[in-house]
Amino acid sequence: MRIALITSSTARELVESYVRTKAGMPALEITVIDIPVHAISMLSTETIARIIGKNVSLAERLKGNDVILVPGSVRGDTSVISQILGKPVYKASKSLALLPQVLKHLASKGSLDTVKAAENVMTMSPPPVDYVEAFKVNGVSIPLRGPPMVLSAEIAYWADDEMFKRTLSRYAGEGAQIIVVGSSFESSPESLAEKVSIAVELGYPVLAEAPGRDHAREALNSGASGLIISSDSADGILELLPSDRVLVVGDRSVERLEKVVGKAVEVGVSRIILDPVVGIPLVDLSSTVERYRLASKLGFPTLFSSANVTEEIEADSHSLHALLVVLALELGASVYHVVEDSYKTIHSVSEAREALNLAVEAYTRRESMRGYHSRLLIVKQGSRPEGALIGPGERVDYIEPRWDRRGYVRIEVNHERGVIVAAYIGYDGSRVVVEGRHGPSIARALIRRVGLEAEHAAYIGYELAKAEMALKLGKTYIQDEELLVTPWG
Repeated sequence: MRIALITSSTARELVESYVRTKAGMPALEITVIDIPVHAISMLSTETIARIIGKNVSLAERLKGNDVILVPGSVRGDTSVISQILGKPVYKASKSLALLPQVLKHLASKGSLDTVKAAENVMTMSPPPVDYVEAFKVNGVSIPLRGPPMVLSAEIAYWADDEMFKRTLSRYAGEGAQIIVVGSSFESSPESLAEKVSIAVELGYPVLAEAPGRDHAREALNSGASGLIISSDSADGILELLPSDRVLVVGDRSVERLEKVVGKAVEVGVSRIILDPVVGIPLVDLSSTVERYRLASKLGFPTLFSSANVTEEIEADSHSLHALLVVLALELGASVYHVVEDSYKTIHSVSEAREALNLAVEAYTRRESMRGYHSRLLIVKQGSRPEGALIGPGERVDYIEPRWDRRGYVRIEVNHERGVIVAAYIGYDGSRVVVEGRHGPSIARALIRRVGLEAEHAAYIGYELAKAEMALKLGKTYIQDEELLVTPWG
């Protein structure tokens, strides 16, 4: 069977690289034919038909095949192309990485569709993520270059024991694969050792920040799988590190990183991860790309820390992680590192995990994340909201409320306990207090116990809806004030 794959001139080389993977498909003779456009996926079938119809030599080349395929992302019905060529034209997959599976499907006499992409008409396996393993950290595989990327999460040095344990449990539940125990000269080596012991006893792979020799010794004696150090402190620490432990060394100078690597190898340390440092926004963020490209040439895995960006930019961290993960992936980072150093970055671990899942899947499919179902779209959404279905109504401006003469309601959000608390306080001194996580249920409980009037009940429902959103988003709730304020408001 002779198959022609229509693509753009810019994508031809990439498509041909996937065609070369057609091992086990001797029945297929495949030709990649490009048309003079930059991005074929943005076109419709009607546009492609017009281009072919105006180019006689192109049409003749396509007619010499039994089946013609266009990318699955092309809009429209491919029958309009068939009418010009007199040959069947079908849609392949939207994802280029799935093209080998489409070709095997055709080789085994499988059918495709003229309207639906191949992903919607045949069973496909996710494209594999092929990588070279550099080494393991307590069972966690570290790739020489990503993807995939390992997610590490740091617990700040100032966390007390109770907060450390809570954060440790949350990090693990939100998808962290490696726990980093933070430290500084302000915290004692003994405190670092105690926290490392807690994490190790619970079975987590642990790396410890070691600002000095004493911290390094205590962390290693407590079972840390490796140390995170700056290049300045390497001379006093390298000799302490056993050959089976991991060294993560950071510096903005790739030249200094290279010197530390040389010294580490001399003393038998080979499990090395380089941190060329993600720059500080408005200081040296743009130089990050060059540093990582240079560092990757040294032949070791690299760590990409999001902290400088997520902590220094006053914007929601979930969107920042979405962008930073893509950058880290393009730079071939092996470890994506998260630090929740302030409340505005809380749950960054789960945000980074979602961003990693989306980005790695899109990367392996050789497509953008556009159109993917993403839980990182928290405030906005991918498509325009649907219009109202019930039509226009009578315009209502501000209406003065009818006050409840028996009492009033106070609503609070307790983020520490994860509940909404609502109290009906009567002017006679009576109180009815209920709490929970589901706004409508709290409203029903109050209404049924107190017997509220309709307008007061409607007000309480409105405020409880805001309170529930505040609880989910981790925002401060203030009764009778707006919860969300937008730049376009």
